[in-house]
Amino acid sequence: MTHYTTTTSKHIPNSASANGWSRLAGVSFAELLSFLWARKLLMLLVFVLVFGAAMAGVMTLKKTYTAKGRVLVQFGEEYIYNPIIGTAGQGTAYSADQMIQAEVGFITAAELKERVLNKIGLRRLYPKLALDFETEPGKRDEIRGLALENMDKALGAFTAPNQPMVTITFRHTDPQTAQIALSAFIEEYQAYRREILLDDSEGGFEAERKSSEKALREVNTKMERFLTRNGIGDFVAERISLGASIATLREQLLVAEARRQEISGSLSVVNVKIQQTPQTIEQFTDDASSGQLANLKLEREQLLARYKPQSSPVQEINARITRLERYLQGGASRSTGTKRTGINTVYQSLQTNKMTLETEQRSNAARIVVLSAQIAKINARQQRFQKLFPEYQRLSSQALIMESNYVQFATREQENKTLRNLAALQSDNIRIIERPVVPVQGKSLKKPAAVLAVLFAGFTALSVGLFSSLIALMRMPARAIPVRVDAGDRFDPARPVAPGVNPYATPPPAQHMAPSYPYIQTQDPRVAGTHDQDLPVLGNIANRA
Repeated sequence: MTHYTTTTSKHIPNSASANGWSRLAGVSFAELLSFLWARKLLMLLVFVLVFGAAMAGVMTLKKTYTAKGRVLVQFGEEYIYNPIIGTAGQGTAYSADQMIQAEVGFITAAELKERVLNKIGLRRLYPKLALDFETEPGKRDEIRGLALENMDKALGAFTAPNQPMVTITFRHTDPQTAQIALSAFIEEYQAYRREILLDDSEGGFEAERKSSEKALREVNTKMERFLTRNGIGDFVAERISLGASIATLREQLLVAEARRQEISGSLSVVNVKIQQTPQTIEQFTDDASSGQLANLKLEREQLLARYKPQSSPVQEINARITRLERYLQGGASRSTGTKRTGINTVYQSLQTNKMTLETEQRSNAARIVVLSAQIAKINARQQRFQKLFPEYQRLSSQALIMESNYVQFATREQENKTLRNLAALQSDNIRIIERPVVPVQGKSLKKPAAVLAVLFAGFTALSVGLFSSLIALMRMPARAIPVRVDAGDRFDPARPVAPGVNPYATPPPAQHMAPSYPYIQTQDPRVAGTHDQDLPVLGNIANRA
């Protein structure tokens, strides 16, 4: 089977409205590579120049030595919140990560770098900057700032997750200087963190304690004058005593009034009984009949001891006893005998009780009067205390606040002094587990810098060549861009075909084919007149079995 491949050229008009970007629309990647290859000498020259300049800078790099140290950070009392005044939030502690980050912040603080710089000296750390510092007095601040910036770049503080350890490093071109500087950093770090965490801002607690003490003395003086002016010894004690006293007096007054009513009722009852009770009564009656009967019965017993019951003496005495008993039972002997009368003891007792009640009534009335007067006097004093209470409360509140402040500041001052004294000896929660030593192996950035120089020079040369190729393509006149059209066994209507080309036509012989060029220049439309259509240029017959 024969397969036809037809190549046509699409005409791009070279008019005034066509710009350089439209000329680049049909440029293929192979064409672009050909233009780049044509400028290989230019790119080589640019590469050599850039690479040489970069390597000149790379060769100036010096080997640096890094000293290393490790610090173990444990939980300390300084990370527990202890408010100066009050107890709000007391005992709140930082987390372990916050504590580690705070210590890293202390290590990398600008104040710490300045201290190390002052301790070691600019001449030891950066000799060139020290020379400029001496020769250019007007730029000393800038030179010092540059030295601090170099120290910031050379200093490193690193932590690992969930590890209470901080690794500190310092990089310098001199290994001994790196070790000395890092040792100074660790020493100054221990002192600096104590000043920040434990210092009371230049005796702030002591100053506040003295201020509170002075204010407390002034308030106490005002309170003393206030009490003296009003004749009061202890305001609170006297006020409480007055309240207790008046409560007791009122209770006694109520008891006295109740007793007065009780006495009045008792007197009324006693008076009625006195009227009903006789003043004199018969005390006793002396009657001998009963004695006689007893004597007769005794005599009968004596006779029975000598005689029989049926004897006449016994019968005679029995008759006498019977007659006497009948006499006594008849009541005839009641009005006989000796009688005695006298004062009625009940009446006398009622009179005594009456006199006692009347006496108690008079004393109780006097007691009620006295109690009422005392209550009135205490009420008046209580009212005076009530008027003085706001002033006393104001002075007392001020004194209480000043006393509380004084106690708190005095306590914190003493605690802070103790902590500073202990911290001056040793920080319990900061342990240096690896002190810096002189590094023996240095690191140089020449190799990675050389690689970067090669990459940068190659990129620069490629960019120059690509830019030059694009400029050349944009400045070229209009051209025809080859378009390939394949004609197979079946014609595809959707496949673009140049106008005027028959896809089923027999291609011209091979000897009439034009040579293959990257592109075919068409005739200028201004010369060709109306030949502005796309023309078939080449025909190629490929035999595909």
